Amino acid sequence: MRQVISWRFVASIGALVALALFVYVAFADRDTIAEVAQPSNPVARRMDLVAIVLENRRDGFALSPAGVSEGDLQMTLVPEERTARVFAGTPGEITCPDLDKPCVLVAETLGDTITWFALVPLLPNFQFELPPIESLDGGYANLVNGWQLPYAPVIDRSRCEDKYPAESFAEFLRAAGEDHRAIYSFNRGEITHVACG
Repeated sequence: MRQVISWRFVASIGALVALALFVYVAFADRDTIAEVAQPSNPVARRMDLVAIVLENRRDGFALSPAGVSEGDLQMTLVPEERTARVFAGTPGEITCPDLDKPCVLVAETLGDTITWFALVPLLPNFQFELPPIESLDGGYANLVNGWQLPYAPVIDRSRCEDKYPAESFAEFLRAAGEDHRAIYSFNRGEITHVACG
């Protein structure tokens, strides 16, 4: 008759109990795992879908206080003339005051699926405001909130010249810091200028 419990089996169980005890003692007085996992810096998001929402159909759609969509939102977009859909459970943010009027959809996608979205107000002349630019890298402007959008080869900073005169855009960023707003133009499909004040 074979022995059912060997010394190796008992040693393995003992090692697992010791490891569990160590983890419990090491993290007992600390924040919960969810609190530890929260990033202190904004998450970098490459916005690969930027479009005007011409009309939308909401099926129980709302944004929870945690920033997650409830219900579905189906949108007709221009200038692409396509339909996009935000499914329930998609993280995002909404600053557009009236979803029954044209807003701008800024989204990170995976294939045809929107994985993160923002609905922001549309300005006259087919433009919209963005947070300040933190840096320029590889054809994308990195914004202070983590968004990444394409920018024009020359970003017009004439609206800030009186307050922050600078020889280059890098010098302007050092001088202005976060005291400016980036402006995206649909005519060009990129950030074309900055505004101050």
